[in-house]
Amino acid sequence: MILYEAGCTMMKQVCSVLRFYAVSNTRNLHQQSKIPQGLVYVSTSNDVFANLAFEDWVHDNMCLTHTNVLFLWRNNPAVVIGRHQNPWSECNINKLILSNIQLARRRSGGGTVYHDLGNLNCTFFTDRSQYNRRHNLEMMVAALKGSWPNIHVSISNRDDILLENFYKISGTSAKLGQSVAYHHFTLMLSVKLPRLKDALHVDMTGLDSKATESIRSTVRNLCDVDTSINHREVISALAKEYYSVHKPQEQSKLYYVDPTDEKSWPGIEDMKEKLKSWKWVFGKSPRFSVERCEGEVSVVIHTYQGRIERIDINTPPDAVDANDTEELVTILTGIRFWSSDILEALNSFLNTRTFTRENQETWKTIEHLIMSTAI
Repeated sequence: MILYEAGCTMMKQVCSVLRFYAVSNTRNLHQQSKIPQGLVYVSTSNDVFANLAFEDWVHDNMCLTHTNVLFLWRNNPAVVIGRHQNPWSECNINKLILSNIQLARRRSGGGTVYHDLGNLNCTFFTDRSQYNRRHNLEMMVAALKGSWPNIHVSISNRDDILLENFYKISGTSAKLGQSVAYHHFTLMLSVKLPRLKDALHVDMTGLDSKATESIRSTVRNLCDVDTSINHREVISALAKEYYSVHKPQEQSKLYYVDPTDEKSWPGIEDMKEKLKSWKWVFGKSPRFSVERCEGEVSVVIHTYQGRIERIDINTPPDAVDANDTEELVTILTGIRFWSSDILEALNSFLNTRTFTRENQETWKTIEHLIMSTAI
């Protein structure tokens, strides 16, 4: 009798456990069925503006309720600033021009990054309700650890990927739209670090800006710790990890796309041209001012959206005619904060003036200080 009761009790416990696992498995299967399918695109272009335009196109035109997209891309040398940043305070614009490095402003926020062919960019597109940047970073870390178990990579509290808990190898940012969101980040595989440092070395003194500032970090390439890490192997490892989470929409393969193909992506050329425009790259800059001084002469140029909003010129009493300085300020106000535009306006003013020997030196100083503020 005692054995029978014990046996019944044990059977009840077993049935209870089986029911628990049955419910749990059903719940897991139900949750898995809710995970959208996946699609991995790889860009065939190395043009930063074409690739940023493709991000815009997917964000604006694709419905991602049932399908998520991972977009993998890399660029020829370029500096990419965040949507709310000031390029004059983030990078060496003269150096970029001389080195043929493109300057672009993306639609997402965050800080400034340097791109070249040794850097991989990863953009995770989802429905806004499924936006989860941590999950995306965990997939990247899992892909790296799965293929290169000897490297130590982790995710920081700022959602950066760190190498050996110290070196930053990835910066992250995002754009959350009304129905679609994307999270993108860089991954430093074999970036040319001397060029990165030159491009992001800011030599603009006397600048006061309220724009979002980048946080400077110590960086390192993944190939420095494992020479077998390369672009092809990394995108293959990430795609494999991505498809293990998201059932392939069609096949678990890389789909190569040309972001310059207007037939496949109608309107993308116009998106690219807008991203390349001076109005977007420089004209979206928040207010800032630049001050220059030499002896008793000082010049402060206030700009907004890349154009001169106001100029303060201070000189010793009676050093120059106040009417002349007022006219110069009027001529310069409203023009682009760009050296060629400023030089043209200065010349149009100076060439119509005859200065006395006493104030000629002061005007030379004013001209020099104004020209030294802009690139």
